[in-house]
Amino acid sequence: MKKKLILFFTCLLSLDSFGQDLIAVNPIIDHYVKQEMQTVGIPGLAVAVIKNGKVLHGNTYGIANIEHNLPVSFQTAFQIASVSKLFTSTLVMKWIQEHKISLEDEIAKYLNDVPESWKNIKIKHLLAHEGGMIWPATLGGYTGTGNAKNFTVEPLEKLIASIKDSALVFVPGTKQTYQNGDYFVLQYILEHIGGKPIEQLLKSEIFSPLAMQNSGYDVEVRSFPYQLMQPIAHKSQNFTMGNGQLAIFKGFYSPASYAAGGMFLSLNDAIKWTMALDEEKFITPKLLAQITPRTAVNGGFTQMGWTIQNNEGYEMIGHSGGPGLGDIIRFPKEKLTVIVLSNYADMYPYLSQNIAKFYLENLKPQAMPKLFKRNLIK
Repeated sequence: MKKKLILFFTCLLSLDSFGQDLIAVNPIIDHYVKQEMQTVGIPGLAVAVIKNGKVLHGNTYGIANIEHNLPVSFQTAFQIASVSKLFTSTLVMKWIQEHKISLEDEIAKYLNDVPESWKNIKIKHLLAHEGGMIWPATLGGYTGTGNAKNFTVEPLEKLIASIKDSALVFVPGTKQTYQNGDYFVLQYILEHIGGKPIEQLLKSEIFSPLAMQNSGYDVEVRSFPYQLMQPIAHKSQNFTMGNGQLAIFKGFYSPASYAAGGMFLSLNDAIKWTMALDEEKFITPKLLAQITPRTAVNGGFTQMGWTIQNNEGYEMIGHSGGPGLGDIIRFPKEKLTVIVLSNYADMYPYLSQNIAKFYLENLKPQAMPKLFKRNLIK
């Protein structure tokens, strides 16, 4: 009955950037999202539900820039934090089918003077958080819940050297631990293969071929007393709550960590990327089938670095980041994808699974709090 109501109440709105295509707006999803925004205090959201290449729901909500009173649009570029890893994974899959890299490649093939303990580490270990690399304190010790200490911005070459000089946290291939050190090393390898920085590789290899026009990195440079960054069109501000009012929140992502986080993504572009995966042309069906297999460790990540969970018989893959700035989940067997982009730094990624439940009746959304307490402003 629920599915019939969804279909019955669905209406269509045109979306200019998709030409003659039509985007469905589901009033039931609309009502739920607006209710949650009011309850939780979310300033801005962009939401899409895609099934087998068709948009079942797509809409934007709230404010993107509080200083200029700009609303969220389909072109608004949101900071997606660790959801960036899905696009790093897409780049790796593209290069696998182009025979530029292999999951079974030992990383010593691409790195000079690797420690003896690194000899058996493979590309698949880095993607699945099984390499055991440390997460350097200069990049990983700060989660936005307080002031960072001894913070330095190191170039990737120096960062990799420091990781080489550090002991592995565990024997590679024996555990899965969410430590971004693996992705810093992976970024170094991808840049070595491609001959340019990761943000440029993603643009030339993924964004441009898929006509993703509102995605990228701001390549921020921080130094006292200035801050520099490249402009990103339609970039949303992020917000945190402090002292009873919204404050603008700007997290920092070092260019040395861009394979792991820091990308900006619009709903337009997220839909284009999803449709490209659904069409199975940009990435072949054979490679897409490699997203879901679990590794021998059988932890929380697939061999391609996507999170994986079996929920009431539904296989659910994807990634969140921020913790709730971005959340993309896919149900491969049902060919269903839910995308939620937010500019509220104080929320957990709970919306996507709750939205998916409107389409998958037996799904049981993971229990989690809605708000993430940063306490940056007293």
